[in-house]
Amino acid sequence: MASLFKQQGENDKALEWYQRALDGYEKTLEKDHLSTLDTVHGMAIVFERQGDYDKALEWYRRALDGYEKTLGKDHISTLETVHNMAVAFEQQGDYDKALEWYQRALEGFERILGKDHPKTRITANSVARLRSPP
Repeated sequence: MASLFKQQGENDKALEWYQRALDGYEKTLEKDHLSTLDTVHGMAIVFERQGDYDKALEWYRRALDGYEKTLGKDHISTLETVHNMAVAFEQQGDYDKALEWYQRALEGFERILGKDHPKTRITANSVARLRSPP
């Protein structure tokens, strides 16, 4: 339900359903179980869409810590979270930090997906955009 509300742009309802799911996962599964982490990541996306970048970054960090522990630094879920953190920093206007996180995502995407994969290219474009003077 949360994903459906997120896709429809009903952010408050999405957060409500994500929280319900998270409460259940935390009671029945481990903190670093993939279902728990995916829910945390989904909540971060909603916070970002609402423009609450500090909260989004807090939840992205929580997801990232779990993904790194459970899946490793070069797993696609980990790298997508790194990329999303870069986007949030960019939206905040913290371009140096955004560039740092985009670069980290780019290096990982190149290693696991190759230079021609769409995720790699999107991230490379973000790096190039931030490195170019206005």
